[in-house]
Amino acid sequence: MTTKKLFITLLCMFSFVSVFAENKDLKNDVTMVSYEQSWFDYEGRMALKNNTSMDINHIVFQITYLDMSDNELDYEVFERRVNIAPGKTKILSIPANRHLRNYHYYKTKDDKGHPTFKIEFQLKDYDVEKEVADDSGDCYETDKRHYTKNPFLFDNSFTILVIIVILIFIGVCVGLYVIVAVMAKKRNRNVAAWVLLSLIATPLLMIIILLVIGKDNHTERLQ
Repeated sequence: MTTKKLFITLLCMFSFVSVFAENKDLKNDVTMVSYEQSWFDYEGRMALKNNTSMDINHIVFQITYLDMSDNELDYEVFERRVNIAPGKTKILSIPANRHLRNYHYYKTKDDKGHPTFKIEFQLKDYDVEKEVADDSGDCYETDKRHYTKNPFLFDNSFTILVIIVILIFIGVCVGLYVIVAVMAKKRNRNVAAWVLLSLIATPLLMIIILLVIGKDNHTERLQ
């Protein structure tokens, strides 16, 4: 039974991936709606539209930079993990082109006469939410975002652990000073002086010294 379930699961996944791969239209599935970059911007902002009927969660695309005569100047491939719902548009940021030379995108308004450039967007690849199989072997679609581990879960746990350790450390330190004060009082020593010495040296050292020197009988006889 286990082998049968595994076979059905693999078959479902293979079938879905095969069909999906064949149906990918890298020219029209994701298109660039707009792009903005002023001469002083460190980043350009592009709006990408998901023209498919499924959520897109990972995208690879190439940006080709052109001069105003459509001559190619440079190109760069970008990879982004971003969720774009079906039919929706998402704004992404990419490093500004030729920022140090004050270039700006030709459709972005500029009154200073800075040099301009054009861009071409080319979709290279993308991923959508894939089908998985349940224990019964039936295929169904699921939104992986519901099952993705919280990326901040580890950070929060680590922060709580650090806070607990710090509180324990503070508690131990305060406790040692209290022990010094109690020991000094029982031995007829000046409590304030010994606590001050603990601050200058260490409470552990003062505890050892108090244990060695013992009780001040002279002060007790004077009282």
